[in-house]
Amino acid sequence: MHTTTIIPTQDFLISDLSGGHYDKLVIGRHSESRILGIKHHMPEGFTGRIIIDRVTLLGTKNNERFLELQIVEGKIDPDSLTYVKLKLKDDIRVLSNRTLVHHSPDSLEASVLTIIEKKMLLKGLSI
Repeated sequence: MHTTTIIPTQDFLISDLSGGHYDKLVIGRHSESRILGIKHHMPEGFTGRIIIDRVTLLGTKNNERFLELQIVEGKIDPDSLTYVKLKLKDDIRVLSNRTLVHHSPDSLEASVLTIIEKKMLLKGLSI
């Protein structure tokens, strides 16, 4: 899995992925980031599988942190929404943590993460 580009928006960090199960990694930047808003940031006619990290909204100890969904021709397939449990060292989880810290560190301050979790992320540890 490789990241080709990272696109910051007001609500999300969107990473284009290649060579893996997912086409895009989407990270919510704050608690007001709404899943349905993602479709407005996808290329016109986009079809692919995305994984969404909602760590800033839900924290790290939540089984609903990662959400997988399919977008077909620019529209979210509501039947495709599934929660995904990723191990601590999973490549997607590590990439998401690193991307959030490097491209939107201000999102950490406004998140539900504990002070210890924020420090762990800033030191490069996966949470």
